[in-house]
Amino acid sequence: MEFGEYIRSLREKRNMLLREMAANLNMDVAYLSKIERGNRTARREQVEDLAKVLNKNKDELLNLWMADKIVNMIKDESNSTEILKKAEQEIKNLTKKKQ
Repeated sequence: MEFGEYIRSLREKRNMLLREMAANLNMDVAYLSKIERGNRTARREQVEDLAKVLNKNKDELLNLWMADKIVNMIKDESNSTEILKKAEQEIKNLTKKKQ
């Protein structure tokens, strides 16, 4: 499930109106609607605010948000799987260097 769809489903499970959640986030209703539809990408701090308002684990939402950003970046590439494998290896190398 994409980030925006997930946010919408959480909001709807809480019977919260779009305008109500937008007010709790101090965000424009149209902007929040675009995030839910996948037409706009939330900023990191907005994801953290969403986690608070929706009473969800911040790391869970950040992981989904980041994965969604990566998918949108490479989805049209014919070699997306290889790109992900290369990125994973780079991250492993960086992690080893930090230790």
